[in-house]
Amino acid sequence: MLDIDSDGTADYALAFGPDWYQPESGAVRPEVGETVTIVGAVHDNAQLPVIIVFEINGLIWRQPVENWWHQSQWTDSLEVVTVSGVVLVDTTYFYFHYYLDEDGDAEPDYLLNFGPHWYEPESGALRPEVGATVTIEGGLKTGNTPPAIVVYSIDGLYWRDPVGPPPWSGSWVHQNRSDSARVHCPTDSMSWLDIPPGAMHGGGQGGHHFADSVFCEFGHVYGDSLPNCPDSAQYGFYFNFSDPQGHHVAGNGKAVKFATQTRMALHYGECDTMMQPLAKVSFTDNVILQYWDDNTNQWEEVDDYRVDSFNQQIYFQTDNVNAYYAIIVQSSITSVENKKIIQPSKFKLEQNYPNPFNPKTEIQYQISSDNMTAVSLKIFNLNGQEIRTLINKNHIAGNYQISWDGKDNFGRTVSSGIYLYRLTVGNITETKRLVLMK
Repeated sequence: MLDIDSDGTADYALAFGPDWYQPESGAVRPEVGETVTIVGAVHDNAQLPVIIVFEINGLIWRQPVENWWHQSQWTDSLEVVTVSGVVLVDTTYFYFHYYLDEDGDAEPDYLLNFGPHWYEPESGALRPEVGATVTIEGGLKTGNTPPAIVVYSIDGLYWRDPVGPPPWSGSWVHQNRSDSARVHCPTDSMSWLDIPPGAMHGGGQGGHHFADSVFCEFGHVYGDSLPNCPDSAQYGFYFNFSDPQGHHVAGNGKAVKFATQTRMALHYGECDTMMQPLAKVSFTDNVILQYWDDNTNQWEEVDDYRVDSFNQQIYFQTDNVNAYYAIIVQSSITSVENKKIIQPSKFKLEQNYPNPFNPKTEIQYQISSDNMTAVSLKIFNLNGQEIRTLINKNHIAGNYQISWDGKDNFGRTVSSGIYLYRLTVGNITETKRLVLMK
């Protein structure tokens, strides 16, 4: 806990991660009564705001960006290993980080790279629960602390191929195509990149140094996992281009320059990743598109783009495809349907408590509409599948509370993981995340 005004009452909870986590910087957890300076990201909580700690007293605690994609995704040249041990899970971020304790000392010996949180192979293999004993076959990537294993199989069940591009995103774009190549975001068909014919010829990224074929990876990133965590970022996107050997075309996290302009559409509404959708807006200056400038290490606004507020898409053209894009939403949001400012006071959805939870959590919400209003409260998994309907009926103004016992609509207990709960009041929705830990 952190008391910033010296009144003897905690103002923030500090999230340092699991007990076994220790950064290489030499930073240590503070003692009771110690005065410290913390740099981190604040997340609202029903009881007390939580700061995910990035620095303590000027020493790095952890990086603010939790990029699973910075691990090796093309594993052709990695040593294949088979290891067994107990699973450790770091739930500090929205994406779980999985580790393996091979020697039983309750400290991680390997970081396990399963890919994006929404990926599940057709084999039926699932991410393991904390404390489970598993056998992992995968590609060993040294140079990290702890070393990383790109998972190929878990307990004998297929997870991904040991060669070639990862199965969860992207597609090949050939240099000599006669028509445009459209690459879709794998979790949202309304987000796409069009690469025109001739874009990979002379005058582009190193001219003739473009390979005959390039693999384009294109995915969503939570706003608080973007570089430097831009303020008010609701949505983020990540692009990566690799040659047939799996090497980054312009280096990891670097922009790729094409000979002609590409066309892009980025969708900021509801999609399969179930990030909180925005209200539809009627004025384009309420939505701002930025890119990460890898030369200045700053966020800059894209020069020329068009916002389709009804379909919640941003369109633009560029010959310089950056690695990261962020969609920033200003505080004033206007409804397309009723042409007036949406008043957040019409309802309020609180963060569930406790969170993480096991076996039950409480969800509180307030309705302040003057009239009887249709209200639904539902639980979803990160693939957008409905898990449980908690409420679906009319409400009058008042304060409400309901519990979720971690079971689906059929009375079955769901597995550990991140879930989303969505409150819909009339035609307005709000979504928050909750974590079930067993």
